Amino acid sequence: MFGIHMRNPEKNPDHYGKIPWIRAVLIMLSPIICLFLCQLITLQQPLEALAWIFSHGKPAVLTYLTLLLALLLIERLSSSLFLAVLLSLLPCFLLSLASYIKQVINGVPLLISDLSMMGQVSEITGFVSDDFRLGGGTWLAMLLLLILCVFAFRFSRPLKKSPVWKRLTISAVLAAAIFCLINAPATAALLAGDDEGESQAMRNERLGLLAGLFSAARQSSIQEPDAYSEDNMNRILKLINKGSSTLESPQQPNVIVLMSESFFDPDCLPNVQYSTDPVSNYRALAKDFPSGIFLSNTFAGGTGNVEMEVFTGIPSALIGTGETLSSLRSSDIYSRLPSIVRTFGANGYETSFIHSYNNLLFERENNIPAIGFNTVLFQEDFTVEPSLAGGYYSDDTLISQLIAQFESKGDKPIFLYSVSMENHQPFEADKFETPSPITAQSDLLGEDGLGVMNSLLHGLYDADAALGRLTEYLSALEEPTILLFFGDHLPGLSLGSDDSVYARLGYTSTADTTLWTPHELKQMHSTPFLLWNNYDAQFEVPELMGGMGFGSYLLDWAGISKPLYFTWVDNALEQMLLYRERLFVKADGTPFNAPPSDCDDMINTYKTIIYDIVYGKQYTAEAFVRLP
Repeated sequence: MFGIHMRNPEKNPDHYGKIPWIRAVLIMLSPIICLFLCQLITLQQPLEALAWIFSHGKPAVLTYLTLLLALLLIERLSSSLFLAVLLSLLPCFLLSLASYIKQVINGVPLLISDLSMMGQVSEITGFVSDDFRLGGGTWLAMLLLLILCVFAFRFSRPLKKSPVWKRLTISAVLAAAIFCLINAPATAALLAGDDEGESQAMRNERLGLLAGLFSAARQSSIQEPDAYSEDNMNRILKLINKGSSTLESPQQPNVIVLMSESFFDPDCLPNVQYSTDPVSNYRALAKDFPSGIFLSNTFAGGTGNVEMEVFTGIPSALIGTGETLSSLRSSDIYSRLPSIVRTFGANGYETSFIHSYNNLLFERENNIPAIGFNTVLFQEDFTVEPSLAGGYYSDDTLISQLIAQFESKGDKPIFLYSVSMENHQPFEADKFETPSPITAQSDLLGEDGLGVMNSLLHGLYDADAALGRLTEYLSALEEPTILLFFGDHLPGLSLGSDDSVYARLGYTSTADTTLWTPHELKQMHSTPFLLWNNYDAQFEVPELMGGMGFGSYLLDWAGISKPLYFTWVDNALEQMLLYRERLFVKADGTPFNAPPSDCDDMINTYKTIIYDIVYGKQYTAEAFVRLP
């Protein structure tokens, strides 16, 4: 019945490839094996992966059926089981692997918005430490995938090839079945869940990695707010207009921003001592000038999104799930976003952006000029002789280029935004060619943890020295100059898939970011800032500021009148400082996983304004961003 003939298989090498029941079994098993492999890579334990499948029946069945239909569709079109297995399972495997690696290094899984950076995979993998090792679950998953592919290849060919019309008809039916399955109301309800503030890690736990990513993709297009209409936008505009004011500055100070890669005060870490103070310059300056805590919208990576929040005042939680502030759907959006850069430019400032790395990440080559910078310099554009430290252009090189750019500005004041790179991950014991000028001591870290810490301390020491050199140069200037110095985010100090420096020292309760409390999340999104000036100006500076408010404060400190949008940002700052996935920080510093109800009106208005400017019909967008 199955076409099995007891002949010598060596005389008929294609014999076993023509046994339809074996092919049928492989087809039925491949999707569940794929689901198991993805969960195995995510959880690293075979029993945990199996337990997840049995305890999450609905998402497991949905994923299985979707993969099965996709595999059948490819098999019908190609008449090759091997090709069907390869094309349906390999992308899932690679997504799981990428998510696992990102989770280990940065503490968060793969996001839909990360897919916009697929063209920079080779660049991003360069940030992975040479000491990084794949977990045992990942190697087991690779072995099982290889075995499955070998079987699929051996039994790839069908008994006989169906006519083209029949294959196309079945393929059309399968495609329709996939469409109906993923768009069914029950599927939509399952994928959506009940938690509006659900993070990607929480989605993955509830739905599995594959369905979790698909759920995020379905929700990536931001929904039109209920209150969105031209009349309502005009009403909001009038209300904000009443509270706007015009500033008159007696002088136009130069404004320099130095966003220092992974800079923080390591004294915040418990149970560790240092051979000397790693950030002595920062500490000395903070005694004489305003300083405080910067609430970053990211942890361990994503510098491009930090700078865009500073430039635009847009909280990262108010854009689509499938986008980031540095990967909005088209580059022309950046030319119409609210921008402190264009505001400085309209007030007679030269505007310059300097980054001591290349232009391949975060679409900076297109987005940074679009946001308003006249001059954009990456490492290949530097005019000073570079020196390397830790594999990147040194912070000292960045200061040399910053000074050169400052001195070439002419008679105009300058708004100069600079981004360092030396202290970027990976943090490993042999990152620097020279020994660290500072060493850490802790019984809790072990040799591997101390190697990571000493590498980090070396970078912090150099960043602090760069700050000292810059303020020494600026102090000698007669032109009034403001310097804002801050760390873009805390460094990711991973020591494996379930371990980190932070967890070993007790700074966090666990290395698993999904288990962090709101207080821990706030703590892990906090870095120091310093506001320095050379003309004895006295500024009102809050001790706690988020990226969404930094730009508006910079305009205030420079005495520059704001577009109406930044007047709205000032209003919003009376209720919140930071709004990102899983973390909302109120104006008084209290952290929550989601906005509390007393902030609903403000959040809804903010969403409506951003929707109109970025996604909507731009009823009042021009009026909001119009330069004063």
